[in-house]
Amino acid sequence: MTTQITATTELQAINTMLSFIGEAPVSTISSTTGVGSDVAIAKNILDETSMSVQSQGWHFNTENEVTLQRNSSNKVVLPTNCVHLEVAAPYQATYAYTQRGGFLYDLKNHTDIFTYNPVVDYVLVQQYEDLPQYARHYIAVKSARRFCARYMGSLELNKLALQDEEEAHITFEQADARAGDYNVLTGNYSQYYIINRTRTQVI
Repeated sequence: MTTQITATTELQAINTMLSFIGEAPVSTISSTTGVGSDVAIAKNILDETSMSVQSQGWHFNTENEVTLQRNSSNKVVLPTNCVHLEVAAPYQATYAYTQRGGFLYDLKNHTDIFTYNPVVDYVLVQQYEDLPQYARHYIAVKSARRFCARYMGSLELNKLALQDEEEAHITFEQADARAGDYNVLTGNYSQYYIINRTRTQVI
């Protein structure tokens, strides 16, 4: 019989976390009703960890050169899962944006009213099961270590969990770098600009 291999689910991630403290696996996390406090805490830590990891911005959740549209009030409404944004290349020297109250804000002109459709790079936090497997695995292992540290307080267990997390982190960064096809000289606009900027003759 062929074994079907699938990506880590949220339920599997939480059961991994429970196993770190010697708890039996659960069959559902679809509702907080009827589940133990351990499961509810594990779910909160998984969500917290997913947010903190994804907020750093990776290949899988960063969208580049996105043209944002203004609404009828000439404001730009940002996606609710947007956690970071910056001006897209090559406009960094001309514009400066940030998030403010769910809208895009122009830091140079001190306004959230736009006369044009701005172009940005932004980071969008995804649901756990929309992530690639390498990200799911790292977040699950990191969450398990945090869960274990908060629950057990055992230095030995925490040390073992930290080793697992470090291994998962290395795999995670390597996989994301391969997916993004990053180049140390040309993969970043700022570095590319420095390397390829026009030389100014000094008279």
